[in-house]
This record gives sequence, C-alpha cells and structure tokens, in this order.
Amino acid sequence: RSSASLLKWRLAGRIMAMDEADSAESQAKKARTASKAIGATWGAPPGGPVPRPAPGECVSAALTYQGDDVPRSLVATGKVRTIRDGSGSDGDYVGCDFVRRDVQVLNGRGREFSLDDHGFTLVQDPREHIDYFDEKQVLEKYYPEVCELVKKATGAKEVYAFDHNVRSNALSDSKKQLQGGNQVQGPAFVVHGDYTTTSAPRRVRDLATPPKVNDTLRKLLGDRPLIDPERVDALLSGRWALMNVWRNIKETPVQEMPLGLCQGDSMPLEDIVTFEIHYADRIGENYFAIHSAGHKWVYFLEATRDEAIVLKCWDSAGKAFADKSAEKTVPSTFTFHSAFEDPSTPVGADDRASIEVRTVVFF
Repeated sequence: RSSASLLKWRLAGRIMAMDEADSAESQAKKARTASKAIGATWGAPPGGPVPRPAPGECVSAALTYQGDDVPRSLVATGKVRTIRDGSGSDGDYVGCDFVRRDVQVLNGRGREFSLDDHGFTLVQDPREHIDYFDEKQVLEKYYPEVCELVKKATGAKEVYAFDHNVRSNALSDSKKQLQGGNQVQGPAFVVHGDYTTTSAPRRVRDLATPPKVNDTLRKLLGDRPLIDPERVDALLSGRWALMNVWRNIKETPVQEMPLGLCQGDSMPLEDIVTFEIHYADRIGENYFAIHSAGHKWVYFLEATRDEAIVLKCWDSAGKAFADKSAEKTVPSTFTFHSAFEDPSTPVGADDRASIEVRTVVFF
C-alpha cells in the first residue's frame, strides 16, 4: 500500500473504533438510566412484621442507595442528573442506579445524639398544634416557633425559616393540596443529602435576593429578601448552617415509613455522588450516596408530634469542608437521610404524615 492509502486505512480503523466506543458508551448510559422510580419502595418483608426493636436494638431494613459504578464526586460532573419540569415532575434519572442495600437501623430511643457530633438530635417540643395543612398557619405561626426551637437547640444568634414540605404517602397518592399551598408530597425513599458544597452557600445567597414567583416565602415577604443583602457576605464569613426540623403531625405516633438518619461522622466523602437537577432556569444539586459498611443508621421509633428531629443539611464548621481559617470545626457536616419501610411496622398501621421546615442558621 502507498503511504497515503495506508494513512486512510488507519484513519478509517480509528473512526470505526471511535464509533464502536461511542456506541458502547451510549448503551452503557442507557443501562445506567435507572428504571426504578425514585419514590418506589422495596416491599414489605416476607413472613409479616418482626418484633419492635427495644431502645438500643436494631432492625434490618432496605434502603435505596446508588450502585457501586455510579460516578462519585463532591461537585457536579454532568454525569448524574435529571430534568425537572415546571410541575415538579422528573424525567429519566441519567447516570443513576437505584439499588437495594440492607442495613441495620438503630432504635435511638434512650441515647444522646448531638448536632455537632452526629448531625441530628431529638428534642421534646410539646406545643399548641396548628392545622399543618393550612399554609397560612404554617408560615405565620409555625415558622417563628421553629426558629425559636432551633435557636434553643443550637445556641445560634439568628435563625430564619424559609421553606417546608408536608409529606404523606396516602395523601400524595390522592393529590391532596395544602390549603393555600402546594401539593402534599410522598416520603423520599432514597439516601440523600439536601445540599452540596456548591448548592449550600448558593442557597443562602439566594435568600438575600427577592423571593422568586414560586418561592414559599413570597407569600410572606413579597419582594423583600429574607436576609439583608448588605449583611450576607459577613454572615457567610462566620459559622452558618442549613437545618431541617422534622415533625410527625398526627395525633398518633409514626407507625410506618419513619425517617432514617445516617450519622454524619460515619459518611466518608468517597461514598458521595453529586446529583444535578436541571430546571428551566437553573441547576440544583443534592448528594446521593453509595453504600459502605461503616454507615451508622438511626431512627426514633414511634415519633410523636410533641417531639421534633433537628437535622443538619449543611454546617460550614463541618471538618470535612470547613475553611482553614475557621475558629471551630465539628465532626459532622451533614446528615444523609431517607424514609424507609420499617419491618416491625404492624399490619394495617396508620399512614405517616409529617412536616419538615428548612432553616438557615447563623452563629
């Protein structure tokens, strides 16, 4: 062969190899697009309920993690994502692999858990209860109460509530709408963290701008920012956190689909996946997780509405991400969490209904 024809032959071979590689990658991407719905559960255990765990005892429960081959990263890569439309519905979960992992979940009753060390705490909080399905009552009465609760639990100087969700499997299925608010959501059956190293500070800065059209706060504040924009840089230069306050809102204790909490100090950074949510005008981020044996899971059996779980979604003083100039660091940056099917749930148990309020905290 002439040198020119040999070059053409080699180029053709390379192109074919590239086409085959592209095809293989395309097939791999399709295989990694999860077929399991993010809100699906793994089903009740065969043989009926197991005994209720005593304080300090565990149940074996199925949680939804990401498969071992899902790309791990603390920042967005574009490889693990979905597109969310204006109604809040998601498209395909590209790059995800929702898999079952059976874990031991400790009944945390009778034990002490701290926000600094573990990322969550249970507080006794009896109060006059409102109608949690009435958006106006939640915004005007419950938000201020939550802020005081978080101040008391953390010693923070300033706390601002900025969003909330009401969750119930049955009411979500029936498309129940909150009075003056959004639709009731189902429990989140996937191990996740609400913020990332990118989205956490960005969310705080968003709160120093006028609420957007669909923001819950717009009903309360109109065009006024929640945080003074002239103070936001100074506030972010100190210790700050994003925390949720979770509460059962039924008169009866939680019987099914309780909230599972992974101790923040037991989640290695190497197990974390950044999940991107592509909206029409922005990209949001959460963390998913890949299972490893060291994860320590806890729940509070039969939580009542006179109790509240405070959980950290981000803490700027968490030692894994804290700035080198930070005066203080703590073991836990965040708490990964998930609803789960408790295998000790009695047959015919009442559906769970809960509210979580999101707060920003400045120390």
